[in-house]
Amino acid sequence: MNSDQLIHLLYQTTRAISQGLNQALTDHGLYSSEWSVIKAIKEKGTISQIMLANYLNIEPAAISKTLVKLEEKGFVERGTGSDKREKKVFLTEKGQSEFPVWEKVVEKHRQAILADLSEEKQNQLYEMVQSIYVNTQKYKD
Repeated sequence: MNSDQLIHLLYQTTRAISQGLNQALTDHGLYSSEWSVIKAIKEKGTISQIMLANYLNIEPAAISKTLVKLEEKGFVERGTGSDKREKKVFLTEKGQSEFPVWEKVVEKHRQAILADLSEEKQNQLYEMVQSIYVNTQKYKD
């Protein structure tokens, strides 16, 4: 196997994971990309839009576009931060109340796609993917 095949498989796998999660979340009016944003806000609490983009390693314009959609759905709100240019993002009451439902759907999806991997293999995979990620950060710096 060469590096192109490995990277191609990683891309295809992440795309398949996103597509499967999109399908699982369809009945809840949510997409996997929106879930990632909601989950990060839930974990971090009220957070600036820039910090959210950095945390998720997503372009600020893409975060902004996703936040507009989540605001339209009533799941998040944006307010002014410490200066007028800074936008703080937080989950609304509706987002907070729906979160446990979405979390169960996501967990069921995660369990299904990792079903054939023992905890030991999952830990090994995590370490390998983490190593690749660290290398990507070194490469772009």
